[in-house]
Amino acid sequence: MSIENILLEIKKRETFLITTHINPEGDAIGSSLALAIALSSIGKKVSLYTSDPVPKVLSFLPHSDMIRQVKVVDERFDAVIVVDCGDLERVGFLRADNIPAEILINIDHHITNTGFGTLNLVTEAVAAAELVYQIIKRLGIPVTPEIAICIYTAVMTETGSFRYSNTNRDTFRMAEEMVGFGVNPWEVAEHIYNRNSMGRIRLLGQILANLDVSDNGKIAWVIVREQMYQDTGSTKEDVEDVINFPRSIEGVEVAVLFRESNHNWKISLRSNGRVDVSALALEFGGGGHSMAAGFFIKGPLGDVMKKVITRVEKTLPL
Repeated sequence: MSIENILLEIKKRETFLITTHINPEGDAIGSSLALAIALSSIGKKVSLYTSDPVPKVLSFLPHSDMIRQVKVVDERFDAVIVVDCGDLERVGFLRADNIPAEILINIDHHITNTGFGTLNLVTEAVAAAELVYQIIKRLGIPVTPEIAICIYTAVMTETGSFRYSNTNRDTFRMAEEMVGFGVNPWEVAEHIYNRNSMGRIRLLGQILANLDVSDNGKIAWVIVREQMYQDTGSTKEDVEDVINFPRSIEGVEVAVLFRESNHNWKISLRSNGRVDVSALALEFGGGGHSMAAGFFIKGPLGDVMKKVITRVEKTLPL
């Protein structure tokens, strides 16, 4: 879908609901806030709803308190904009047969996106924030320091502080532009990486104590049970980025995080470059990127681990 069609719809409509996926992270929150702030600055009426709360580590972002946590929506809007979400079901409170607007706009960079929108801007990009930035520029909206810090935070977290393979020249160019608009990189890094709670550190200790590796050393995994949050005084937010520890082990091709969630299991996959984990996740009804993907699965942990690890083993390069 051409971006021009989306720009035309945004220009002619007045009321917007902006939302993103469940368990939102840096790109989801940063992109949504940047777009909401930008549209509000040109007189649009914007509501920003999510199924889950803003992670504490992202609460420093401007106007993060405008994000309302909801389970249902009983209002009508001219348009709903879903950002950084590969499947409408992952929003949590929206259904395809009950969209509270005339039009549904889907803005995403996941290659497994289902194209669920009335209008879809789904294309390869470093982050959803890159697509949002394009829209803001094309609408002629000035980038304020508030918009810039949201975009910078989204891009920085989505690239693992510019360490992941999705980082390229355009990534640094965009980051440089955000700094030019007033972002202080040190300030953002302090909020994201240096504000760990004691609960998170205790949780990390429990998780890493049970880290395991396959016999061939190419698969590493960690397990997070819900009871661990109570034992350590932590929350599910504190699991963010934990998968990068098994991923960092020399020789590991794929890292797996088994996280208990309402008696089911949320599986996160990370690749070190030679395995397309998005294709694997699709087989289990999930999705994502070639280097980072995930899905939900039901069953006892032992059965789930055997099924997932056996499937990962079959994808490993010779």
